[in-house]
Amino acid sequence: MKKLNLLKKYPHYYSSKEVPEFIDVEEAKFVSITAKGSFIDRIYYDRIEALKLTANAVKEFYEDSPKAFDIPPMEALYWYDEKQYGIISISQLYESHPLSEIQYRLMFRVPDYVTAQDILKAKKAVSGAYHELASHAELFEYNEGRCVQMYHLGSFIYEGDTLKKLEDFVNKNHLVKNGLHHEIYLVDFTKVKSQEGLRTILREPVK
Repeated sequence: MKKLNLLKKYPHYYSSKEVPEFIDVEEAKFVSITAKGSFIDRIYYDRIEALKLTANAVKEFYEDSPKAFDIPPMEALYWYDEKQYGIISISQLYESHPLSEIQYRLMFRVPDYVTAQDILKAKKAVSGAYHELASHAELFEYNEGRCVQMYHLGSFIYEGDTLKKLEDFVNKNHLVKNGLHHEIYLVDFTKVKSQEGLRTILREPVK
């Protein structure tokens, strides 16, 4: 039975260029977990594993049906509390405040027919060490709208250079930041020994 491949159904969503460009992003559904803290902490990776298990449990519910689908690459939104820290420019997201204070939402896109009840059943199905973390999973609906984006190739260490190019593009077009920093991990960084081969879409909502 042929499965729904979200990368093929939404090719514009999972692709970019190596220079800044505009994209209009449609409303989408995700299975997600939100948290706060540095992405170099062990628990960040544990949450990713818990979310993977939850997403795969949802996938299993539809496995032997015409609605079967594959899990696409992971994504994440990152932000700081603006009431506490104020508005942070695109290029300074990871430079301005302690990473222990950053908030994030880990996400896997799911088909529109996936329901909150599916997520509830899926996270209850996760057992063992990741059960408690999976219990925080939820269905998230997001309408990102008008964005700028570009590929970041290689190590996350140099992501600031790519973000600066995006920021310059936004300023050149007389726009302003209008949402949360968004990353789409086309290569699973939890499974590689070196970050040199990573391909990540960096996306910023604007107005």
